[in-house]
Amino acid sequence: MEMIKGSSMVIKMTRVLIEDGWSFIQDEFDVIVRAENKLTGEAVSFPSVGNLKRWLYEKALSY
Repeated sequence: MEMIKGSSMVIKMTRVLIEDGWSFIQDEFDVIVRAENKLTGEAVSFPSVGNLKRWLYEKALSY
């Protein structure tokens, strides 16, 4: 992902997660719709931006 858009929390957390092996898939509107961790095999889909933000907040709390 070359360009991450969103609030500062979204930008900072996605960058941290990318460093930890996560990749993010965006739709045609540059909205993150899926996250995958190639190292662990974990994958998460986000049906809404709210789900994405909640997942990122939960991940941020574990760091």
